[in-house]
Amino acid sequence: MHSDLTGRGAVRAAAFLLFLAVGSMAAAQTPTESDLQALRFYLAEDNEDAVRSELRRLQIEYPSWEVPDDLTELKRDVPGSSINRIYSLIEQRNFAAAREAINQTAESYPDWSPSADLLETLAIQEAQSNFDDAIDMDDGATAIEIARSNPALLRCERVNNAWLLAERYAEVGEPDTALRVYDGVVRTCTDVDILIATLEKAAAYADPNELGDLADAARGQVPSAESRIDQVEDRLRAGLGAPAINTSSAPGTIPLPRTGAAEGGRVATSSAVAAPAPSVSVTAAPAMSLRPVRRPADLDALLTAPAIARQRGSTPSAPVTSARASSSGGSGVLARARSAAERGDWRGCVSATSGSQQADVVAQRGWCVMNIGRPMQALADFRRAASSASTARARIDSSYGAALAMLQLNMIDEAAQIAATTHFTADQRREIEGQILDKRGVAAYERGDFRRAIAYFDELERVTGTVRRDLALLRGYAYLNSGQRQAAKAEFMHLHNQMATPATRRALSRVFD
Repeated sequence: MHSDLTGRGAVRAAAFLLFLAVGSMAAAQTPTESDLQALRFYLAEDNEDAVRSELRRLQIEYPSWEVPDDLTELKRDVPGSSINRIYSLIEQRNFAAAREAINQTAESYPDWSPSADLLETLAIQEAQSNFDDAIDMDDGATAIEIARSNPALLRCERVNNAWLLAERYAEVGEPDTALRVYDGVVRTCTDVDILIATLEKAAAYADPNELGDLADAARGQVPSAESRIDQVEDRLRAGLGAPAINTSSAPGTIPLPRTGAAEGGRVATSSAVAAPAPSVSVTAAPAMSLRPVRRPADLDALLTAPAIARQRGSTPSAPVTSARASSSGGSGVLARARSAAERGDWRGCVSATSGSQQADVVAQRGWCVMNIGRPMQALADFRRAASSASTARARIDSSYGAALAMLQLNMIDEAAQIAATTHFTADQRREIEGQILDKRGVAAYERGDFRRAIAYFDELERVTGTVRRDLALLRGYAYLNSGQRQAAKAEFMHLHNQMATPATRRALSRVFD
């Protein structure tokens, strides 16, 4: 009997000790990552009732666990490098890899989900990439379908898409639809430069009444720019053979010459304030029948490339300025962006500056996006940086970048306006004024104003000290077309003696015909 009780007592004692051990182990435990998953989700959702309920459950299950005073400490933040990598993949147009990176991040951090901004960026950039590919392949139908399915592509900050879309409608035989696209732009956007550029483009398809309706809509969007829009409308009406209808210009004002419609998706605009055209001494043409000589075909490739590429070989890098970020965080972003730019990693630079609103960082992004062929985005960045720069030097450098972006977009008169109101350095002024004269000279030749083209090229040579070979050859043809055969012969002979080429031989053969 005694031994039996002793045996049962030993069993009970062992069970009690086991209970104590298990209880002690449970009390010593803290919630695992899996246990905290639901709580983190409720915290991210700001669901206070669910948070309190889940905390009570965890405290019952883990009595010794102390709830942090700051519940945000429980959140498991995704490393910034992971998010930056996703944005970088999007910037590189590697959209499949970006989606895979999003999925991997969500698996590694169950309480994380991609932000609406990230998902929207992915969707828009992929649509933009597909739209650009369709434009590059001259697949107008596909470009139109992509734009219809992705309205975000037609926002004002991406206005170039709307302009390209209108051109594709015109190419597929729907000029009326093209005009409706232009009408949508002028009734939606409020940037006067965009409105004027849209009027310029619409003039290729509009009659005077349709142009007037567009101009009225533009004036309604920006009443303070009414006089500028009036002058542009009258100039465009003159190009359509219609009389001027606005009287806002000062009496005796000489109408601005039309610089030509934009080609190849580039913008051609005009402004009421423009750099004065070189004076031209007009003399009577010789009494002879002169058939205009068309621009030789071998000049086409040279003269259709953007001016920056023709003069520099590449888009300029960001200038080194004394401006520095106002905070250590911004300084780090700027340092990373500049480092990427110095090694030519333009997309890495753009990724590093994504989302920043600091003036010097935004300006650096402007140079980087211009180097990957996005002058419209560069222009927006440079304008933003110039308006908030902390030093005069930074404002001037940002204005310089804005002028270069405008010239890439063929916004010649707007670039001239910046040049007229900004204290550029001597080199910056020479670059900007040289490109303006270059573009105006080519445009004058294209519209058959040969004497004006010669004047522009002569002024270009005076300002920069030189004139490129392709422009000198074009100046020779301008001499020939305006009846100045001896001047043409001298120009062609000079070029031929420098370096004889098939182009100079053909030019000389025209002189001796």
